[in-house]
Amino acid sequence: MPKDFQTRINLLVKDSYEFLRKQEDAKYELLKDISVALKKCRQSIKASYAQDFKTAKKLLDEIQREVGKIVKTASKKGVQNTWPPIVQTYQELLEAVFIYWFASGKEYRLKVRPPPASIVYAASDLIGELKRIMMEKLRRGQLDEAEETYSVMTQLYENISTIALGDAALPGFKRKMDVNRASVESAFTILNEELRRKAFLSSMEKRLERL
Repeated sequence: MPKDFQTRINLLVKDSYEFLRKQEDAKYELLKDISVALKKCRQSIKASYAQDFKTAKKLLDEIQREVGKIVKTASKKGVQNTWPPIVQTYQELLEAVFIYWFASGKEYRLKVRPPPASIVYAASDLIGELKRIMMEKLRRGQLDEAEETYSVMTQLYENISTIALGDAALPGFKRKMDVNRASVESAFTILNEELRRKAFLSSMEKRLERL
């Protein structure tokens, strides 16, 4: 055994510890900022659902600025933008943007460049959100709009379900798609039941008119 064997090991461990400690401190600080950004994402989605697009857009602008700062700080601290909480932050931002696009019919420009995984995850999660929108349309009696929402939902699912990547590239993606398939199937059942109910009521009304 070399005489300086233990010394070399100790130095390597010490250097590694110092690096990891700094990473830990940096990540704790970043998580605080990420928590604020995620909260605003949820608020933006809620505003879009409430048709308060001015507030939704204002929040999206704020989130983009905050995400830019988070990524810049992370880069300086040696934290990769593939760190799961950063990927999730981009994902939540994109989901809020997608819902704003769909609900408002207005364009919204992204000033940040999300990681590819965030884009795929966000598009996948949007399928579930579209089901919620469809259900709300049905509750309000807006059957035509509910059908349109379902059509968008199924087209999105068909496009995303063709992605053939394993957990090495997209951890948990296959499980998400299993959930999405169930959402699409249940949405189909619910929508068809409502269509049949409407057709039945319409038929009864016509019969009553003839009497």
